[in-house]
Amino acid sequence: MTDQGPIVAAFFEAIRKGNDVDVDSAIGAHAELLHARDAAGFSPVLTAAYSSHTKMAARLAALAVGTPDGLDMFDAATVGNVGVIRTLLSSDRAAVDDRGPDGYTALHLAAYYGQLEVARLLLGCGADPNAVALNESRVTPLHSAVAAKHRDTASLLLSLGASPNAVRHGGWTPLHSAARNGDEAIVDMLVLRGADPTRASDDGKTAVDLADENGHAALAKLLRTQAGKR
Repeated sequence: MTDQGPIVAAFFEAIRKGNDVDVDSAIGAHAELLHARDAAGFSPVLTAAYSSHTKMAARLAALAVGTPDGLDMFDAATVGNVGVIRTLLSSDRAAVDDRGPDGYTALHLAAYYGQLEVARLLLGCGADPNAVALNESRVTPLHSAVAAKHRDTASLLLSLGASPNAVRHGGWTPLHSAARNGDEAIVDMLVLRGADPTRASDDGKTAVDLADENGHAALAKLLRTQAGKR
């Protein structure tokens, strides 16, 4: 694809814009675009998912899986293709904690996109529930699941060793995110697993502060009560 730079660039731009017509037209003319990579190394599937075009991501994955090159582990984790993950790990189990082009593991992606069964499979194959993203965010899979409000995935991660007090960029723990989101169910499970409601972020804010600032008064009260018990 190196001699088709403008075609590849236009294809990825159409994906980012969610332009199904242009995307389909490009693939129809150049099927190899399904396995192209943009300047940052992202696949069409990841680009669509990161651009919040989840239906397009699923459709691109369905097209790619039927080609000889198939899906890679990161695309499969994003769209929830358990079969592809299982096949890939059966031949290379050590790849379970490999990093994608932006430093996330497949487990990070499964956690963020709420792909519970993929997360379960990855963890069962030895994926690190406390893997830190090799990028500025420094998130763990639990941060990803909590930020996206995927309660079942967060619960699974906690049950299999994810630290409720892991710190990401800015000094935020998963509890900070859950409090900001007003997600009482996730706050409850984090506190039950030992999350510290008194811990402050780098700018001095606790989960109580974030709940208050975002209009979650009842949750702020609950967190104050928990903080008082420490």
